Amino acid sequence: MTTARAGLTYAAAVAAGAGLFFLSFGAIFTGSWPMQGLFLLGCAAVGAGAVRLGGVQPATAALMLTFPALFWLTWLFPASIPEAGLLRALLWPGLVALMGGLAWAGGRAVQWRRDLP
Repeated sequence: MTTARAGLTYAAAVAAGAGLFFLSFGAIFTGSWPMQGLFLLGCAAVGAGAVRLGGVQPATAALMLTFPALFWLTWLFPASIPEAGLLRALLWPGLVALMGGLAWAGGRAVQWRRDLP
């Protein structure tokens, strides 16, 4: 059974994922790579916060963070192929996978730290 705290954490992770993907989208198109790095670190922070404050599992936090980006990928990836080519268009699914991986790693780090004596 999902608790209210976990439900609020899921909603916050989805909102943060939508915001971080949108900001990453803008950083890539403007060529602001330092900001892109900051937004990716934000994904790890969201994963860590979801596990620490919300008590959810790292994999669930990562899925909730990347969920909004999946809707963007349904049109962004195929639309990028004719203009940029397949290899460069793979940047978008790779970005979403990296966001999810960093969120999972941040959550797993908190979980690992909690399990230490």
